[in-house]
Amino acid sequence: MSGIKFLKNFIKSPGTIGAIWPSSPFLAKMITSDIGLEKAPVIVELGPGTGVFTSRILDMKKAKSKFFAVELNKELYDAFKIKFPSITIHNGNATDLSSMVKKEGIDSVNVIICGLPWASFPAKLQDDLLNAIFDVLNPGGCFTTFAYLQGLLLPAGKRFKNTLKNHFSYVETSRTEWRNFPPAFVYRCYK
Repeated sequence: MSGIKFLKNFIKSPGTIGAIWPSSPFLAKMITSDIGLEKAPVIVELGPGTGVFTSRILDMKKAKSKFFAVELNKELYDAFKIKFPSITIHNGNATDLSSMVKKEGIDSVNVIICGLPWASFPAKLQDDLLNAIFDVLNPGGCFTTFAYLQGLLLPAGKRFKNTLKNHFSYVETSRTEWRNFPPAFVYRCYK
């Protein structure tokens, strides 16, 4: 999906897209680094959008690792299926992650990489999603997501940062990736 098409989807549905432009390869490298992706037996990607993170995941994961994605937006879901025909993707809400994991025949997940627009979500949805993520993540597992720098100025962005610390035993914040538009940083959270 082109940047222009991505922007049109944002204008149509800012609450589910949450970004005005696709993530950069620089952010993709940052979000997939130092999280044990290379040895993780089970990996899930939430909100893969245009697949920038997906490409990095596929390059880094073991051949035998189980990997699937979850995308709510139907147009992005369809584009993902065309771009990555061999990857399993569920068209649904990540709050239903537990049932998707069961459907895949998995007990727990080692790494969850997430591109969801947290700062645009109300408190209840943030909590519901984080509870779903926490429930399927195995002990010692890593949940990683990103936020736009300007999102820290929004009440939902501030609330999300605090909510992460309430859900996970350890939360690490990366440096800012200025080569992304808009500039972003990564949260690495461990159960």
